[in-house]
Amino acid sequence: MLPVTGRTLVFNNEFMLDDNFGLPPNHEDIEAFVKAGRPFKINFTMMLLCTEGVMRVRVNLRDFRLEKNVVLVVLPGSIGECLEFGDDCRLAVIAYSGNSYGDAADPAFSIPIMKYLSADSLIRVSAEEMGVALVLYKAMRMTFERNGFRFKREALGGYMQVLFCYGYQWMCDYEDSGAGGKPAGRRQQLFERYLHLVQRHYAGQRSVSFYAGKMCVTPKYLSAVVRQASGRFAGDWIRGRVVLEAKALLRTRLYTVQQVSDMLGFANPSFFAKYFKAATGVPPRKYMLSEG
Repeated sequence: MLPVTGRTLVFNNEFMLDDNFGLPPNHEDIEAFVKAGRPFKINFTMMLLCTEGVMRVRVNLRDFRLEKNVVLVVLPGSIGECLEFGDDCRLAVIAYSGNSYGDAADPAFSIPIMKYLSADSLIRVSAEEMGVALVLYKAMRMTFERNGFRFKREALGGYMQVLFCYGYQWMCDYEDSGAGGKPAGRRQQLFERYLHLVQRHYAGQRSVSFYAGKMCVTPKYLSAVVRQASGRFAGDWIRGRVVLEAKALLRTRLYTVQQVSDMLGFANPSFFAKYFKAATGVPPRKYMLSEG
């Protein structure tokens, strides 16, 4: 699903390493990797380790800024967009699917990691900690490139378990330092929970009342909380997530408009087409066939 560059290493179509270390800023491989131009569906776990410069991305309608010594973790099922990639940006990418890598860590702390990442995908680390992560990244590249090595999956899983342990320690250090500021108030907590529920139920549930019921509040109160916390209406977040998913599915050109309509829980393709056009200004089929 990701573009292949001159630095890409792939194992069994389930584990990938890539970076732009040593490549010129305008190298065509970098252009292909970071400037997709449209949202894309991410069906795997992806870690981006930024060592220099600035990159801006949008994940599930939320904007993130990567800079020196920042790690971004994107969970499966997300929709990603690249908004900006600075000429001086240098990053390494680790992507994997299945249970042989990320789940190698002890469930006792893998669950808290997933909970943390559900609220904040960015992890800020020290220069020393980023150095440790890069040592592990380079060790994985060496494992990839060793010919005849029969235990690549086991070795990669071991390196990922170590990286997972360090990642959890980064999160603990961050929370212990108080860098996260004061605990979120009730309204902010409700807003975060609302976004989490939208991420889970957007396919087929487009009514604010549904989410208000899940949260045991009135639709009016939920709408007011979301408006105050984000500056956007509650329905806008639902619509935006549905349309983002539709764009990503249409962009693959693997599904018909009717199939996308069914996947998103619309009563019929006609209703889906009206919904999509109202949000984007173009019919879904025209969007799917466009090159821009």
